[in-house]
Amino acid sequence: MSSLDPIDRVIKTANWKWNGFDLLPASFGIFMALLDVIMMASAKLVSLDVIPYGVGLPLATLAYAFQPFLFIKALQFEDMVVVNLIWNLASDVIITAVGLFYFREKISDLRWVAMFFSLVSIALFSYTDVTDT
Repeated sequence: MSSLDPIDRVIKTANWKWNGFDLLPASFGIFMALLDVIMMASAKLVSLDVIPYGVGLPLATLAYAFQPFLFIKALQFEDMVVVNLIWNLASDVIITAVGLFYFREKISDLRWVAMFFSLVSIALFSYTDVTDT
């Protein structure tokens, strides 16, 4: 019987390398960013009186309760600096997309440029150079 948890099993079933990119840290960062979306969207929905505070706060808390587990798992494959930066950048991009497309918020043209550079940054942090240790 395997002692691997479900996340370890998923990690072992896939090849996470692609053309010099290590997609595993980016995958962790994106998944953690999706948990951020649950928290922030819950808070937004509470502020709009769409869901009650008694639902939004527990939902946000449960989403964040899983974050440290994923972060520790990600640290088995990449340094804290890279994992944190990918997570934060992915969170910024995904939450901005939710704000723009679900909540119909607006940003200026210059901020669209910033969004583009956030995506470029995620790609650069996912690239593994042979000089990386």
